[in-house]
Amino acid sequence: MKKLFIAQLLFIISTSLFAGKGYLITQKYLGQSKSNITVTWYVTDVDCKLKMVFGDGTVNSTTYFIPDTKRSVILTYNDGAVPAGVQRSYFIIPVEKIQQGKESDVSRITVTQTGETKTIGGLKCEKVMVRTNRNETEVWLSKDFKPQFYKFATYFRDNLALAGLNEEHLKGFPMEYTTKDLEGKVISSYQFISAEQKDLNETDFTVPAEYKSPSQITNSGKN
Repeated sequence: MKKLFIAQLLFIISTSLFAGKGYLITQKYLGQSKSNITVTWYVTDVDCKLKMVFGDGTVNSTTYFIPDTKRSVILTYNDGAVPAGVQRSYFIIPVEKIQQGKESDVSRITVTQTGETKTIGGLKCEKVMVRTNRNETEVWLSKDFKPQFYKFATYFRDNLALAGLNEEHLKGFPMEYTTKDLEGKVISSYQFISAEQKDLNETDFTVPAEYKSPSQITNSGKN
């Protein structure tokens, strides 16, 4: 009985420790524009955050996006310097107001798990094909790391790989994916750069304390 108790206790401890483990996965975006865009996803089994670094030779920015599933909103803020005396701010966007592009406004989504595999960033991945009325997306979905990433499809509506995962509730993370139109022309592609396993906690998915929402800034100005 004592051995059984110890075994159960060790299982509970190991499970709680694993709950905070996740990955930082960085990808290079290649699209029709000439902008330089790199994205880094912070992902655990139940949470995610997107960091997007943008540059076009004139404008450079780093923007974060954090889905808040409890309130059905996405929180977004920019990193970088602000003028003296200006309060850092973040914005709250309800899910229903998140816009999507024409290419991602699709219907008739069908998903095929091909069984073809390869290793990306040390993780075994399976090729998954997502077909719609407008395009086709080749997705390399992680099998060793299987978060419920599909749950965030409504927060990132331009992500056709994510739309496909959500259609079938497929666990895993899209390590690489390429979307083509029905004539075979590449529309966009996310190429793998790096993956780092890391302990992530609640603060990694929270807006930093020095940022205030517009309503907080307004209320503080009244005091």
